[in-house]
Amino acid sequence: MQRFIAALLSATAIGVASASAADLPVKAPPLMPAPPVYNWTGCYLGGQAGYGWGKDSDHETVTATGLTSAFSPRNNASLSGAKLGGYLGCNWQVPGSAFVFGVEGDGEWANVKGSANYHTLPPPDYYNTTIRWDASLRGRVGYAFNNVLLYATGGVSFANINEQDVVGGGAPSTSNSSTRTGWTLGAGLDFAFAPNWIARVEYRYADYGTYSYTPIVFPGFTENHKITDNTIRFGLAYKFF
Repeated sequence: MQRFIAALLSATAIGVASASAADLPVKAPPLMPAPPVYNWTGCYLGGQAGYGWGKDSDHETVTATGLTSAFSPRNNASLSGAKLGGYLGCNWQVPGSAFVFGVEGDGEWANVKGSANYHTLPPPDYYNTTIRWDASLRGRVGYAFNNVLLYATGGVSFANINEQDVVGGGAPSTSNSSTRTGWTLGAGLDFAFAPNWIARVEYRYADYGTYSYTPIVFPGFTENHKITDNTIRFGLAYKFF
């Protein structure tokens, strides 16, 4: 009998202890720190390289009347070549928002060139066009997905362009070099792969309007050149502020 009472008391004690343990609070697992949110506000300096392609449309007119010349080229000059330069800009990210606004300027050496024939006299007559350098000053607006920024950009663009008319396949009879002002518009993606390093890919279109001049050997005619340019660029920048 005594053994039965002792066993009963032991079982009761174990049950009470188990119930008490069940009532104790369970320790929550440690919380993982949230991934840092990238802040795009700041200024940056970078280098870029790219490839440009475009066209130069020459519409030759009779200077006295403004009518199309019988010697006007039938085809456009197809331009293509490399570009290399740098850019500097600053961004401001709206506090508590993914919207980013900025301003940026760039400049680059270029070797984008092409030619087209006049298709007239027996000796080959043609013109050469070369974009030697270009630059721009633009605004930017973008939307950030943490450390990835998708943006649109647009503003004023400048380019130094050389035009050469070649008559009879010899040395250029006319050579005109001028810096032209136009507009540019494009879009791109910035990727902040480290706190201070930002990689980029960008496309931009530029239009430099129409430039007119009178060839030396044909003073009665006017050449009217309209140049447009497309460029894909890859860049790497350091965010210093």
